[in-house]
Amino acid sequence: MDAISKFHSDEARDAYCRLYDSAVAASHIPVAESDVETSFGRTHLLIAGEPSNPPLIALHALAMSSTMWLPLLHVLAARHRVIMIDVIGQASKSIASKPITRTAHIVGWLDETLRALAVEGSPMIGMSMGSWIGANYAMAYPQRVERLALIAPVGLVSNQRPGWLLRAGYANYVRPTPARTQSFFASLVCRENRSRLVREPWASIVQQYVCGATGFRAPLNAVRPMRCDLRPLSEVGIPVTIAIGREESLHDGPTAAARFRRVLPHARIELVDGANHVIPVDQPAIVDQILTDFLS
Repeated sequence: MDAISKFHSDEARDAYCRLYDSAVAASHIPVAESDVETSFGRTHLLIAGEPSNPPLIALHALAMSSTMWLPLLHVLAARHRVIMIDVIGQASKSIASKPITRTAHIVGWLDETLRALAVEGSPMIGMSMGSWIGANYAMAYPQRVERLALIAPVGLVSNQRPGWLLRAGYANYVRPTPARTQSFFASLVCRENRSRLVREPWASIVQQYVCGATGFRAPLNAVRPMRCDLRPLSEVGIPVTIAIGREESLHDGPTAAARFRRVLPHARIELVDGANHVIPVDQPAIVDQILTDFLS
């Protein structure tokens, strides 16, 4: 039987949740927490913004949890009720009850979550693997996604570099230690901006990521982002905005941008100078503007 993603122990989960709670408590915009039940397990949510505003769905990067969106809430929650979803099967407050090993699983889980929340249609934003999940969901349920923003998308049009995959696997799964995992996270940001990772609001988020990497176990067959046919996304006419770092370390940024332009000719595609994978750390003002335009 396939293994289920989970923390190594109750103590490991408690340590992670304390850091998660600290990040939420430090938010300058009030954030509520909630849970919904799905057939794949319990899904945890962070919610911010006026309840009367239209919804916006936010899907985080692999292993970062919904707290990664907290530094962006001044933009995201300006006109929307932001529903930040902890992706099930990853280090977060969501609790999986069965394996998440295929694209159909993650798409089905997200659809169950949105239906439980009575969200019939909304803009959707994803970062890194969250972009991959959002794009696959939009192709499966185009009537439920009004528009789509992909920040530092992974998979979809480009495979990750083999050397990067080896470093990521060693630092996060094979031999995770706090120092090794923190160094790996720093490698996702341009060198000149890494000092931002030891200052708030990102310091707490990085600490939480490190705690998750050392205390959480994802099975080897857990779903991972992969290249896919994006033509259905172009055919259904959903407006798409994409931001890619020129210095992207997972794959070649300019090449990925060119491929997106070919398969999604009507999308807005921004190749962001001076940015690696975690673009909100490298170029926060540019990300703010891209998201403001996307949500206007």
